[in-house]
Amino acid sequence: QFLLGESDVGQNRAEASQRALAELNPYVEVAAHTEELSEAFLASFQVVVLTESPLEEQLRVGDFCHAQGICFIVANAKGLAGQLFCDFGEHFVVVDPAEGDPVCAAVQHISQGSPGVVTCVGTEDSRSHLFCDGDLVTFSGVEGMTELNGREPVPVHVLDAFRLEIGDTSSFSPYRCGGLVSQVRLPQVHSYEPLRRALAEPKIQVASPEELPRSHSLHTAFQALHAFCREQGRLPRPRATVSPCPAPAQPPYLPQPCPGLPSSLCLQVDAERVLELARNLGARQGPLDEDVVRAFASVSVGDLCPVAAIAGALAAQEALK
Repeated sequence: QFLLGESDVGQNRAEASQRALAELNPYVEVAAHTEELSEAFLASFQVVVLTESPLEEQLRVGDFCHAQGICFIVANAKGLAGQLFCDFGEHFVVVDPAEGDPVCAAVQHISQGSPGVVTCVGTEDSRSHLFCDGDLVTFSGVEGMTELNGREPVPVHVLDAFRLEIGDTSSFSPYRCGGLVSQVRLPQVHSYEPLRRALAEPKIQVASPEELPRSHSLHTAFQALHAFCREQGRLPRPRATVSPCPAPAQPPYLPQPCPGLPSSLCLQVDAERVLELARNLGARQGPLDEDVVRAFASVSVGDLCPVAAIAGALAAQEALK
């Protein structure tokens, strides 16, 4: 939507967007593809991102990408809700698993013992240590207990804001002065599930337990919305109490009027139908917040630039990985 204007109405969206995208960076080649997303075409990419795709296409492309080791991302924005799915394969290496620079602290003292205790330089208002239990650290510039310099990374146990346990130092030379203790981040290998399996057995992570029912309900609502589009050939009418009759199943799945047809064909309540479909899915996946599903269905036909911007930014961030 950000790339299109009134003059583009009636044109192929891929071709119209290609012209605007190409102007953003002349050093990046941008090509428009208006044919079917065939396996031969998909095989030429390292990353595939789908937006506004029917669930059947998502599953087909997702299965192929997972089997071929192609990173696969799905991004959707419907009304006030967004959805993002990532499948980076069964062996995806994260070189830097944490944000920001590795932690580094000046050493004040290191005891001889089992375990040895490292005291770091801090301030009186320090309330928590920069290191965490299990962090791997190395030492440099230590005088006296030089056995620590250049050693392989060792795990630490945090005692308080200034002290770390590092293992047995009883056989090392006495500490004299100086030195730095630095966090080491080793690459991590992650395994991702394909979309088909993730939909059947979702693993939803939330900041607090109170958010889980809402997140789970939105996850189910998106699937129910796909089922509604397959059934009705369109998205639910906005805040409608009564839906129109089914329209032809073709993009963009917008509500269509049904002139000349008996009103008995137009008596299905859209939001309630989405809720019914969600109940059928939710029975296998857990409790459902029905108010969340109704609200989602009632505004799902809307395309809001702020929501699309957030979903697009997150998808772009994942693609850069």
